[in-house]
Amino acid sequence: MHTVEMDALRLEDSTEAETLSSGPPRTPLPSRQVVLLVAAGGALGALLRFLLSAAVPSLATPTLVELPWATLLANVLGCLGLGALVGVLEVRPGRPWMQPLLGTGLCGGFTTMSTAVLDGAAMMGADFAILAIVYATLSLVLSIGALVVGMLIARFLARRGPEQVSA
Repeated sequence: MHTVEMDALRLEDSTEAETLSSGPPRTPLPSRQVVLLVAAGGALGALLRFLLSAAVPSLATPTLVELPWATLLANVLGCLGLGALVGVLEVRPGRPWMQPLLGTGLCGGFTTMSTAVLDGAAMMGADFAILAIVYATLSLVLSIGALVVGMLIARFLARRGPEQVSA
């Protein structure tokens, strides 16, 4: 049975002009290497998050509810970094180790969704539902905004090229 859909899936019949590749396909990293890269990046990201939380103490309100500024800052900075990495890699393909080490590992280990949820649940448990909702909304909006800003700025800078950035 010969259908039009099947023709679209046959790579050997397509010409180079019909494909969207930017060069020869890259060979994927071995799984063991990807796991080690993610683990190394995650360990570094978690260490950086710990240092950030030690440097930015949480503030207690008059009602003794802690405002988790360090968690919010880690999530926003991590999303900014991830957006920048993705933005650059969309314009200039990097080395195969960059995404697992820097994206999944470093940014994933630095950001902390579980702590943000735990902080919000603690606020809800202490009968501060409005504060929890504001914190969750602020976390979501600022993190997504930072991701988009990071992508846009990185794409712009990556398209300019090294010779134009220094000028």
